[in-house]
Amino acid sequence: MDQNNTHQPSQNKVTPANRIRRILYATDLTTTAPKVYQYVLYLAKQFNAEINCLHVVNKYSQDANLTLATYFSKEMQQEILQRETKDKLQEMHSRNHCTFIRQKLGLEDGLCPDELGLTINDKVVYGNVEEQILKYSISMDCDLIVMGAHEKSLFTFTTTLSKNIMKRSKVPVTVVPIAGERKEYLGGILPSFLPQFHGARCKG
Repeated sequence: MDQNNTHQPSQNKVTPANRIRRILYATDLTTTAPKVYQYVLYLAKQFNAEINCLHVVNKYSQDANLTLATYFSKEMQQEILQRETKDKLQEMHSRNHCTFIRQKLGLEDGLCPDELGLTINDKVVYGNVEEQILKYSISMDCDLIVMGAHEKSLFTFTTTLSKNIMKRSKVPVTVVPIAGERKEYLGGILPSFLPQFHGARCKG
């Protein structure tokens, strides 16, 4: 018998090298994001994997930074960021309950995070979205990144963000297509707290 073949693992066997132990789910917390979360829950259930949900509060734009510096002290700016972080964490927590899955998604047979017995961690950070996703995929020792991408024209659904993550990531990346284009505000979190200033600029 050829001894070299004695200890070769089966191609279908899950080994420490290909086992999914931790999943990093990068979420933008849009209304369609829970559908991507269902896919993440299904994967985690199959592998009994830990889920690390990450939402990145994008950096302010240059205009937003100028407005903050003009109207608010550093202490107030920090308070605004803390309020936004707290609100996002509360929203992430709410999406882990069956009531949300059934009422918001209309999925009576959807996977309910609080019934799966999985370890699920929610984290909100501030910074560049791409850099933070890559950073936490490493620091959390994740084996897979899962993120959604809203459909685009020209026969592709990947976005600039998802393409860059796939190019730079040290671990596999799964991109889940979401129907419809995402209308996003690229200026950071400022307008949600300062609608009066946002409106004032529009009047001019």
